[in-house]
Amino acid sequence: MMNHAVINGTSAPRHSEILACHEIPTDALLPYLSVILDQSAMKDRLQKQMFESAQERERFLIQGCEIDRVRYKPESSCMVTYRLKIEDKATGETGEQVLCGRAYPKGLSPSQWEKGRMRPLVQPRFGQPLLYLPDLELVLWSFPNDRKMTTLPTAIEPARFTSVILPTLLASHLGQGWQILGTGSQVVHYVGEHTCTVKMSVDLSHPLKNGLQTIILFGKTYYNEEGAETDRVMRQLWDSEARRSGRLALAKPLGYDTQARTLWQLAVPGITLETCDIDRPEFLSFLREAAGAVGALHQTSVSGARSVTSADLISNLKSVASILIRYRPTCSPALLPLVNRLIAQADMILAHQSATLHGDLHLKNFLVDDARVTLIDLDNVCTGSPYLDLGSLIAGLHTYRILHEDSEETVPQLAEAFLQTYETHVSWPVHRDLVNWHTAVALITERAYRCVTRLKEGRPAMIEELIALAGRLSQAAASRAQGTEL
Repeated sequence: MMNHAVINGTSAPRHSEILACHEIPTDALLPYLSVILDQSAMKDRLQKQMFESAQERERFLIQGCEIDRVRYKPESSCMVTYRLKIEDKATGETGEQVLCGRAYPKGLSPSQWEKGRMRPLVQPRFGQPLLYLPDLELVLWSFPNDRKMTTLPTAIEPARFTSVILPTLLASHLGQGWQILGTGSQVVHYVGEHTCTVKMSVDLSHPLKNGLQTIILFGKTYYNEEGAETDRVMRQLWDSEARRSGRLALAKPLGYDTQARTLWQLAVPGITLETCDIDRPEFLSFLREAAGAVGALHQTSVSGARSVTSADLISNLKSVASILIRYRPTCSPALLPLVNRLIAQADMILAHQSATLHGDLHLKNFLVDDARVTLIDLDNVCTGSPYLDLGSLIAGLHTYRILHEDSEETVPQLAEAFLQTYETHVSWPVHRDLVNWHTAVALITERAYRCVTRLKEGRPAMIEELIALAGRLSQAAASRAQGTEL
């Protein structure tokens, strides 16, 4: 099954999205960003310090170092996930090793290093479980060791999965009597200190059935108890009339492993809507199908979900605006009046009825195939105004358009097609001025904010464009906001 150190399988080719030197922020409390975000520099540093002995450093050669993910909090910390390609010169074999590092302000890393050393750790295939680069204030954890996901080694333990977890999952999904012939696994998504998703292939036979059967499962491990809540929500949605009637498609939840904090679900076919060409006719067809799915979700009751209010939205808007101004002071002249106008408009808008929201609605969270559109990644389901989801989705469409340099007319046309279809699936009217207002807020709190925290190539330069777009949408909403329902 899975080697404890290496993310198995051949990695798909990835375009490097590391920042250019001029895009790396200057942060007085994190002065080493230019080093830890330099793939070449970190490759050399890790070659020297990842292996304990001179013999190991001679035997194992880091051929490549790629930055998979960055999570930057200005003046606080910077988390970087490195994917290393390592050659064992003694055998000629190569493998991958993932390290998740967090850089701290000066003087704060020693305590984190000491705290990590006190933990029981898994020995990785390459190098040490825990590394410390004090001159960079950087502490690195070798996968599957993780600063917050303490159950990850347990979650991907082969023997435990096959003997303890899998029989229970099979019984709930297929019934009794199935024999496990073999399993295979691959980590498909690792977000350091947060979640890790494993794809499992299971070959089965049954004495009363002819032939073999293969099923695909996904297990998502969490750093906290969020997976238990997601399992509870998914079970309610799975049992809902909307799902049974075919109006709402989602993955079937199979069970939650309390000890490992892992949620298991059955795989569903398809590719993400984000990977579809926005200019092809079928994209519009998929988008209309997605609108129907969102409408069905919004009208399906879920008990116990957290609620999001307009006050929460405004509080987040103020907080994100403060971060954006600190990170990029040049955006202040446009951003400050925009935020003030959005807040003033919110004061004039009445509260809309509550709906069940996806909570993270963007193109990546729709799976499409010839038969249907499936909603995935239901970790953020909540209740609140349906406009929150609509604004998030359309803000994502705008960002997609900017990144792919498509025509500015593309998004309004797609958004209107989505909204028209959505209206036919819900019992309330959809006011375009309120869609514009929520889209403007999402462009700031979600899209511009991610340009800061993710530090991908070209994203910092997008901040002004996103703010300008939010400003135009806010102005369009202003004329009709008085007395309109939110």
